[in-house]
Amino acid sequence: MPATYTAPPGPRGGRGTANAADYALDPLGFLTRAVGEFGDVVSLTPSNVLLAHPDDIGRVLVDRGENVVKISDGTRRGPTGFPLAMMNSEGADWERKRARLRPAFRSERLGQLEQAAREGVARTVGSWADGQTIDVHHEMSRLAMLVGAAHIAGREPGEHGEALARAVAAIMRLTSSPRLPAWLPTRVNRDLRRSLRALDDTLAALVREHGEGGAGTALDALLADGPPFAEVRDELATLLMSGYETTADALTWLLHLLGRNPGAVARMGEEGFASAAAKEAMRLYPPAWVMSRETVRPFEAGGHILPPGTVLGLSQWVTHRDERWFPEAGEFRPERWLPGGSGPAHRYAYFPFGAGPRGCVGASMALREVRVIAAELCARIRLEPVDPEAVRPRPALALQPLGVRAVVRTVSPG
Repeated sequence: MPATYTAPPGPRGGRGTANAADYALDPLGFLTRAVGEFGDVVSLTPSNVLLAHPDDIGRVLVDRGENVVKISDGTRRGPTGFPLAMMNSEGADWERKRARLRPAFRSERLGQLEQAAREGVARTVGSWADGQTIDVHHEMSRLAMLVGAAHIAGREPGEHGEALARAVAAIMRLTSSPRLPAWLPTRVNRDLRRSLRALDDTLAALVREHGEGGAGTALDALLADGPPFAEVRDELATLLMSGYETTADALTWLLHLLGRNPGAVARMGEEGFASAAAKEAMRLYPPAWVMSRETVRPFEAGGHILPPGTVLGLSQWVTHRDERWFPEAGEFRPERWLPGGSGPAHRYAYFPFGAGPRGCVGASMALREVRVIAAELCARIRLEPVDPEAVRPRPALALQPLGVRAVVRTVSPG
């Protein structure tokens, strides 16, 4: 007997283009309001449904392609989709690409990452003067690029670092703007294509110049079986977007929160506290703030049967801030992640790196990098916030912090 599909409730009945327009103008507010008004299963458009309950989130994320996929064969990828990258692949192609990259994220490389992070912090702090006002996100982007290049290519980015940073920053800025279809010759679309070409050119130069000195790096792994440049480019671009950029964002949000909580700064040297603070910052301000899957079979959620071809949205921003799973959800409380702390009230209420078979391959490395850098910074300097009330999130490909400025204060030894 054929399945009977039942549409969940949603703003304007989940019909029309008004929801898409509201989402484009204020994605975080729109999704939060939608769940608050309509519950854990919300129709946003006839083919887009938001799932907010951890039960449904867990079933989606642990599915191995039987019922949902990351991206279907018929889905059109946008101009920043990097279709040949692992994260945009399925089936055997995805398994091959993930296996190729996995060695670059093994635990034995964590020591090298920590060393690169400490050296990067020393260099960065050495370039600051006591009393200097800094743009924290800009500085964390430079630092994350230094550390990320050591992991990805085994060496500093040199002259390519600034070019990569500019290209990534432009792509993030442009993808946060409501855009008309990519084929229209609008200024935003032209600027985005220009930034993507600059990214291509810089990545091509990095590949050409890559030598034998970075054994075991992600770039070594990518080049090992001689893939076409387009595949290497797409993989490197997603590593930059999902690694370097999200690390810079996570660090900036953490430093912003620490600046508003001096008591937490004083505890950053305690065992386990820096890691707890990093986890809590990624709960409140998850760099990956929304993700999606597509149904390939009828899928039940909250008593509704959704048809194949439905795009399922999962929002870390929404679920991480739900009082059902995190008491005092709007507060920065690192102690909830310490031994004896409350933690999340549901296993899948916290998923900054996704979960299941398609969870982020570099999750443990990313968390460790943020923890080490933040702890090293707090041991050397204090950052006094400048107008913290002006800080706001910009939801682009990652959740970027805008307006985080601080005055550098040197910490006296001892």
